[in-house]
Parts: sequence; C-alpha cells; structure tokens
Amino acid sequence: MDFKTFFEKKIMMSFFVSVTCICAAMALVGMTFETDTRFGYEAFLSPLIFGLLASIPTLVTYSKKELSVKQTAIRNLLHFVLLETVVLSVLYFGGMLTSVSMAISLGISILIIDLVVNLVLWINDKRIAKEFNSALKRLQSEHGAAE
Repeated sequence: MDFKTFFEKKIMMSFFVSVTCICAAMALVGMTFETDTRFGYEAFLSPLIFGLLASIPTLVTYSKKELSVKQTAIRNLLHFVLLETVVLSVLYFGGMLTSVSMAISLGISILIIDLVVNLVLWINDKRIAKEFNSALKRLQSEHGAAE
C-alpha cells in the first residue's frame, strides 16, 4: 500500500476513532479523579491534540511490502509502547498526572482506546475485503457466462 492510501485509510480513521474514545475516557477519568474541576472552551481542543498525538505512532506500522505475522505483531507492539510513552509523557510533563492511580487508569484507558481503534479498523478492512471479493465473484461469473 502506498503512503497516501495508508495515511488516508489508517491514520485518518485512527484519528477520528481515537478522538471519540478520548472524549469518553476524559469524561470517565475526570469524573473519577477530578470531580470538582470545571473547564473552559479550550478543553474541547484536548481530544483533538491527543488524537493527533495518538495517530503519530501509527506510522511505525506502515510498510510498502506485505509483512509477516511476526513482523506485524512486532510493529503493533512497538506502536503500543510508543503510544503509551507519548501520551503519558505529554500528560506527565504537562503536570496533568496527579497520582499513580491516575497514571495507571490513563494507561489502561489508552490500552482500551487502542484496542477499540484497532477493532474498528479491522471491521472496516473486513467489510472492504468482503465487498471487493463479492465484486470479483460477480465479475468472474459474468465473464464466465459470456464465454
């Protein structure tokens, strides 16, 4: 797959699913750890910023050639480690991590969000593959009937 297709399909889809899940996670973690905190309108930018940060590590999964199962697993593991490192580092250096339990909760939230993003991408890829295979079967049956 060329980089443009990879960017459009994987990175953009990952971004939008991440932003949705980040909004939910922020609400849950905030209601648990920062119950008295109130935000201004700038808080609406946080999911977009963290969605962008979460999409950047996806670049390590790009390859021009088909990867083996082992290579794919290694890249996915590397992606997850980078994702956790980037997001938790930004939160830590931004002074937003106030306790170890909050850091653990956020780490688990990042894991869940990553799993949801990958599930949505897999379901989308499966749907596209099914449509493509159906179109190929139709084409083959039409071509076979024409002979």
